[in-house]
Amino acid sequence: MSAICGAVRFDGPDVAPGAVGAMAHAMKHRGADGIDTVELGRLALGHCLMRVNREDVNEAQPIVARDAVLVADLRLDNRDDLATALGIADTDLTALSDSELLLAAWRHWGDECPRHLLGDFAFAIWDRAKGTLLLGRDHMGQRIIFYHLGAGFLAFATELGGLFAAHEVPRRLNEDELARRLLMSTERAQGDLIYADIHVLPGGTTLRLASDGSVRIDRYWQPQAAPEHLDRDDAYYLQVYRATIEEAVACRVRRLIEPPSMLFSGGFDSGIIAALAGPLVAARGWTLTCLASVLSERDPRRNARAAVEAFRGWPGLGLHFYVRGDETTYDDLEATFDRTFRLRPPSIVRRRIGDMACAAGSRLILDGHGGDYTVNAYDQAMLGAILRRGEIGRFAREFRARMRFTGWSPLRVFGRDVLSAFVPGGMRALWRSAVNGFTPAWRRRGVRCDFALGAFARGTVDRRQLRDGFRPGARWRDRWVEMCRRAAADGIGSNYGATTPDLDLTRPFHDKRIVELALALPDRLLFRDGRERWLARTTFADILPPALVARMPGNDREQPDMIPMNTAAAPAMIAALRELEEDEAVSRYLDVAALGAMVRKAASEERLSERIRLNFAMHALATARFLAWLDRSNR
Repeated sequence: MSAICGAVRFDGPDVAPGAVGAMAHAMKHRGADGIDTVELGRLALGHCLMRVNREDVNEAQPIVARDAVLVADLRLDNRDDLATALGIADTDLTALSDSELLLAAWRHWGDECPRHLLGDFAFAIWDRAKGTLLLGRDHMGQRIIFYHLGAGFLAFATELGGLFAAHEVPRRLNEDELARRLLMSTERAQGDLIYADIHVLPGGTTLRLASDGSVRIDRYWQPQAAPEHLDRDDAYYLQVYRATIEEAVACRVRRLIEPPSMLFSGGFDSGIIAALAGPLVAARGWTLTCLASVLSERDPRRNARAAVEAFRGWPGLGLHFYVRGDETTYDDLEATFDRTFRLRPPSIVRRRIGDMACAAGSRLILDGHGGDYTVNAYDQAMLGAILRRGEIGRFAREFRARMRFTGWSPLRVFGRDVLSAFVPGGMRALWRSAVNGFTPAWRRRGVRCDFALGAFARGTVDRRQLRDGFRPGARWRDRWVEMCRRAAADGIGSNYGATTPDLDLTRPFHDKRIVELALALPDRLLFRDGRERWLARTTFADILPPALVARMPGNDREQPDMIPMNTAAAPAMIAALRELEEDEAVSRYLDVAALGAMVRKAASEERLSERIRLNFAMHALATARFLAWLDRSNR
């Protein structure tokens, strides 16, 4: 969880003295083991160090060499392969930090070096001879770089707070992105954020700043199937599936200097990671602290507690529960904005589990995010997708197997797992509209009509692409590819949040090797014997609890009591909004009266339309608080 920052001027003057120091100290929660900066005239770079892996003991950044200056936040998983390609002896490799190995790779391959790296990384390399800067982000964007290209300078940082600490970096609202967020559009402009002229470098790309200030962004990788995995037999996929996941997990824990923690639900994704990591951690005399957000034992609703308890006694695992009390995601919002600069506050679950991980002495936390759209791909009506492809015989076999597995009637299987595969998106939208009295989706967002209509007129938002109880657009494999691309381009990465200092996040299912295998897996292995996640159930049956292997369809939520929490928090949110009713920064975008009406209606877990309404309303209320905070902080 190290952090990097820097500024380059290309208009003549030097970077202001102390500017990069201010940027680095704004991210001091990522620098438990030291902060250092270097100022070299028109270039200034900073590094916040937190040692997570063994090689980090040798880190001493920024690196100022004869030919380059470098800062990086990275974990390289192919150190041995790089050393072989670069002619580095094993005895020398032991003493090399990952950043020194990266510098050697850059000297050998130049701007093409990210193609040869494997792991999580974000870096900045200044070519002293050419006067150019190269920024790079790993394949799936697990490390982050935010940047601003201003008049005569470029500034970048791992966190928004670090970037905004730089001189001349503005904090202005990006109204187009605000419209997409408030109207709950599935569309995104890659690299754009809620702040105008502030961008996130997408995963799998590099940015090259020339000496004259021109910028070029090059894509060196995108989510795709690796050719070596295409058109293989089932035995190959079963073997490679297990080996690839095993290595993706192992490379994240085998070199740690402190025992790790894990955000744990007891489902297939987090369950596989825990079952693999536990013995590796136990071999070092440690425990993998598995942290689960659950409801109280007396709560009869769907609850991850039983799924988590099924892992009790598994090698190396220590199970711990977080049960929410009166605290909510919306407590102290303005203080949260001050720390994170993000439109959406981090969930109370992640904050509290992050606190628990830190209390356990961890510097790394893992989670299973990404499994649902990579190697454990899951979507609705996967049985219906078989019929759509015209595989009649297979469909008949799988339909019978689905009934045996679930115990459902033919009518229920058809209605849940087949019918929706043939329902066009327009018809689904019409049905949702009918459920809501034929009020258009965009009118049920608490957004001012003139602002919404303006976004439609500009082409910023397509009203056909709004979330409304279903996700419009691609389905099945196309959707999984799209989700991988969005995850890689996002600005979440390794940042567990400025609200949780000294904690690094990694997601094994976002490993490049897993993505390249996932997109090559044939459909016949994704849904089989009436079961989704057939590969996970089959390949890891020997290390997963029998109850999980036989688990019925469905996922547990990360926030299991979202509706009660939102219901409890809504009155205070409305009261705070009333104080902002005349604030132009809020009233020009949001219909305060409509939002009040939305949250005053009761909501239940059972009715999808009520859950959607309340969640949309709370999102808009939090956005209103953000807009008011941004307006005040810019005065």
